[in-house]
Amino acid sequence: MKQFDFFSDRLQKVLPLLCAALLSLCPSLFLTACGGDESTDDTYAAVVATTFTFNEEDPSLNRVEVLANTAWQVFWTPADAVVTVTPASGSGNGSFTVTDMPAGTTVQFGVKTRTGDFFTRYATVTREAAASENVSLSVTPSELTFDPAGTNQIRVTSNSIWTVSSTNAQLAFSPESGSGDGEITVTAAPVGQSSLTVTAGTGAEAKTATVTVSREEEPSGEVIFNLDFGNGSSGIWADTNEEWKTQTGTGASAVTYASSRMRINNDNYGSANRYPGASGQCYAKIFTDGDPGYFEIRNITLPASERNYELSFGTIFLAGDMNLEVSSNGTTWKALSYTGASTYNVWTKAVVGFTLAEPASALYIRYSVTGVQRTYGLNFDDVVLVSGGGGQVVDLGKAPTEYRWAELPAMPSDMTNKKINTHWASTVSSNQYLRNYTYCYDTYRHCPLWIAHPQHACYEEGSGRTDVWKKDPYMTDAEQAIIYPLPEVNGNRALSLYTESLNRQWTRGHMLMSNYRGGTGKEINAQTFYSCNIAPQGGEAFDKLWNAAEIRIQDNYVCADTLYCVSGAYFENDDLKAYDASGWNGDVRYYVSGYSKECVVPTHYYKLVLRTRSGNTGKHIQECSANELKAVGFWFEHADRINGSTSPTLDKSYLRSVEWIEQKTGFTFFPDVPAEVKRQCNPSDWGF
Repeated sequence: MKQFDFFSDRLQKVLPLLCAALLSLCPSLFLTACGGDESTDDTYAAVVATTFTFNEEDPSLNRVEVLANTAWQVFWTPADAVVTVTPASGSGNGSFTVTDMPAGTTVQFGVKTRTGDFFTRYATVTREAAASENVSLSVTPSELTFDPAGTNQIRVTSNSIWTVSSTNAQLAFSPESGSGDGEITVTAAPVGQSSLTVTAGTGAEAKTATVTVSREEEPSGEVIFNLDFGNGSSGIWADTNEEWKTQTGTGASAVTYASSRMRINNDNYGSANRYPGASGQCYAKIFTDGDPGYFEIRNITLPASERNYELSFGTIFLAGDMNLEVSSNGTTWKALSYTGASTYNVWTKAVVGFTLAEPASALYIRYSVTGVQRTYGLNFDDVVLVSGGGGQVVDLGKAPTEYRWAELPAMPSDMTNKKINTHWASTVSSNQYLRNYTYCYDTYRHCPLWIAHPQHACYEEGSGRTDVWKKDPYMTDAEQAIIYPLPEVNGNRALSLYTESLNRQWTRGHMLMSNYRGGTGKEINAQTFYSCNIAPQGGEAFDKLWNAAEIRIQDNYVCADTLYCVSGAYFENDDLKAYDASGWNGDVRYYVSGYSKECVVPTHYYKLVLRTRSGNTGKHIQECSANELKAVGFWFEHADRINGSTSPTLDKSYLRSVEWIEQKTGFTFFPDVPAEVKRQCNPSDWGF
């Protein structure tokens, strides 16, 4: 998360003018063509700095003003303060009201944009403490028998701030503090008796109440999964190393992993202040700065008909720093409540009992940072899943039927000079790990043949672009067009494709538009700058039509059911050549010796789209009838002049049926769709 602090007194005076100027510029940010043009992100959101005392009688006096030209969300420090604000989010200039906060505390309020940016300016609000002699406290029940399948709640009635503590580190509860009336949930308890103490108020007049928590001994379950991260090398990235994968247990044989920004450490910190039974020095660290880190344990095999489980892991982070979720398929995730460490320098064993509403054949476990920025990262270790126990009920839902991806063309019968691969990435806000796009690349012509991708709101959560051109990791320099830097030759400067006979440097054209995967510095956007997604473009008339089609598709055709897209290149002939790994040295064109090679420029480009007619059936494409679906293609000549014009208008004359484009290209698109859908070419279905 980036921090800014340049709101000077002068800037405050001119801020209204700045806001107007930025608003007038913002629309251009979303009209950037796919061909590599630069754009910037000028969004901002900040509170008007102020300091005041919380007014108990008049809520209107607890209002905080917001200056913004984008969507914003309220946050506060300390983050675990029990605070209520109305509204909690908004867009543009506005305000929010602090409606409740703990007595006797001071809280700083700010706002951040949807990408997490914020200015270090705050509204500081203090609420006076209740008089000690007037503090009241009532806690019920005074004795609680812990039920692994129950709610295990304790009711607190008070007029003051209160804290919860226990001398038994294995007694897990949430929250650890509150204000006024509230509830405490005991999420895990050791066998035998433990005590939980609630303290209201401060000083000599503080009041306390104690609850005795009992749990009966239960049979030990089988160890289904155990991962202690081994005792190997230190400072290695989890996604580039295998030695930490020390999984054992009855359900561990089919387990795979996915991670981002997670490192395996082996140092004295891993053995200091450990809980009883902790493993060796190796532990995992997920970083929170920059892209949000995550760790997924995928496809743990579960016992047939078992519903009760207990998950434990070592932690030195607070529960508010890390989301803990489970899934039966790696797609739909459900949160588990847990109690983290009480401090950042002492290891704690978190124990989470849960009960599945229905048995499942597999379990996926996901740790993902919440967005709270910690410079030192979040450490955890010793992930253990056992049967038995149980606790909070989790409904993972019915596992969906496995269908092929609706946008994916059929595998070509002839794979000569073709490479097909899929890139995966996490969405910007919801942090879903999803397929980004699949490509089919021609390693002879050194150009993508098609890019297939789903389009949905979850892919468009971010804004901005990386503009960092990169080599596709699945291909060699010889197989792909070198439109990316060669560090050993030219540092960080991107190279290009050039045709000397036309004196034309071709645009590095995105097949999957960068703006379809917005996110400055995010992997989901960076992958659109891989060479596998880039083709030589530059026809004057073509550029206008291609850009108009991209915008029209994004603005008018994306739906709740998902829009399925294919963008492709077609070669009527191989006559037009270009050479890659090309650049300028002053006024002299050069080609990097040993890298530059002949590439072929497409004669035509096309786009195909498929979706449900209503857009909100909630059904898979394969479950829909032909009457519920619609599909069409766009077909463009790659030329400076089309139909006699250098500036043509996108209209129905550029529409073709999917079947027509299949016959031209030889590929089979949307193979699970009825033939009558692929024969459609109805302009009115698509707003023409």
